[in-house]
Order: sequence, then C-alpha cells, then structure tokens
Amino acid sequence: MLTYTYAQGSVNHGEEDRITMNANLVPALFAMVCGGIFTLALVGLGIFLVLQGVRSRSKAADSQTWPSVVGMVEEVEVRESRSRDEDGHIDIAYYPHVGYAYDVAGQSYRAHRVTFGAIKPVKQAAIVKTALERYPLGSQVTVYYNPQKPSEAVLERDATHTQALLVIGIVCLGLALCGGGALILGVVRNLR
Repeated sequence: MLTYTYAQGSVNHGEEDRITMNANLVPALFAMVCGGIFTLALVGLGIFLVLQGVRSRSKAADSQTWPSVVGMVEEVEVRESRSRDEDGHIDIAYYPHVGYAYDVAGQSYRAHRVTFGAIKPVKQAAIVKTALERYPLGSQVTVYYNPQKPSEAVLERDATHTQALLVIGIVCLGLALCGGGALILGVVRNLR
C-alpha cells in the first residue's frame, strides 16, 4: 500500500483512493475540455463545408432553369490574398473578380458571382488573367438570375470545386468522430 505524506501527517488507504482519483481527474478534465473544443471545431468545420458543397450544387442545378438577360462587365481584376505562416513567410494567392450589371423588369442590379462553389486561389496571377480573358471590360455577357430573387445572379450555371468541399468536410467529420471517440475512451479509462 502506497502512503502519501503531507505536512499534517500521513494519509490512510481510504483517503489515498480519493487523492489518486482526484489526481487522475484533473488531466482527464483538461483532456476533455481541450479535446472537446477541438472535436467541436472539426465537427463545425465539417458540417459547414459539406453544407456549402451541397448548397452550391443545389444552386447550380436550380440555375439551369433560371431566365437570362444581357449584362455588361464593369469590373475585371486579379485580386490577391495574403497569408503569413508561422515562420513569417508571406504567401500570396490570386483569384478572379468580375463585376457586372444587368436589368430585370426595369430594375438595375450589380453582381460579381461567376459560378457557384468555391473560388480556388492560385499562385500565379497569369493563370487568373488568362481565365479573365473570357470577360473583357465593357463586354456583354449572359446573366442568369433567380426569378424569385433577381439580385442573385451568375454567369456560369455550374458549381466549381464542390467535390473538394465535400471531401474535406467529410474528412473533418471523420477526424472528429475518431478523435472524439478516442478522447472519450481515454477519459473513461483514466477515471477507472
């Protein structure tokens, strides 16, 4: 039998079990809180990505029956996104931006959505410039708009990169399930 000695004296066997359980409880609670937050974050991210992928595919399918009008391209530019890694290195990625105007039933609208789905930034601005050649500034374009909400419009009635959203979302949910299950098993074993 192990005996713990404190300034006030020694601890008997009954108190020893309580102290051992309390000593195991602190790391278990810490693991539950930290692991729980991480697991919930993965679940939230996974659900968000899956819903975005499904929503984009649904919108693209719905847009196949949307009416169209002629619009005019008002903005065409290569935009950049900067991020800094833990070493301080700045990473620059480029993505397209197309702004266009169109009229529905005498009402003017402006939009910038080219397609449904995620915009995939790339490392070379030249690739984005080449993609934007399809939309010269001042040119006429076919604009497909939602008849129930004419401010919602798109130039191309498809959904890009939705497969990636769905796969990454499902992977996040799988990791959350595995991590959450391992966390629960570890905490249960630790409390015995």
